[in-house]
Amino acid sequence: MTDDHGRLRISNADRDKAIEQLRAALDEGRIDLAEFDDRTRSAYEAKTNAELDLIFDDLPGGRPKEAEVVPAEQPADRPHGDPHARRGRPPLHQVPALRGLITVGLICTAIWLATWIGSGELPAFWPIWPILGLGIATVVQLVNRGFGDDDCD
Repeated sequence: MTDDHGRLRISNADRDKAIEQLRAALDEGRIDLAEFDDRTRSAYEAKTNAELDLIFDDLPGGRPKEAEVVPAEQPADRPHGDPHARRGRPPLHQVPALRGLITVGLICTAIWLATWIGSGELPAFWPIWPILGLGIATVVQLVNRGFGDDDCD
């Protein structure tokens, strides 16, 4: 980067490209949500190329070039036909509500079983309520993220 490049003012399109690159870094796990928020705010406040370049100093690839957003890298150990290879994360990490559903469902059911064993009487299956609520949240999250829209290769 030359000194002249750093002093040039940036456009809204430059800011949008930078935010797309930050979103890719967030998806890769290189930055967390708080960092994403801080860096996005800095991108919106940036006025010159130098200010925008500073946001990407510690990220591989640096700031995206003209009309280029660097996508998340595909893990090398996954086969190309694997449906999870595109996103690079196992299903439980792709759908956080599913993780919550399984965890809360198992914990509540274990408590219900312990109550049944301890009292000797069969109580009503109350864990259905948190399981039902989280099940709905899981379905909504799957629908909202376009689950099933992937092209079959």
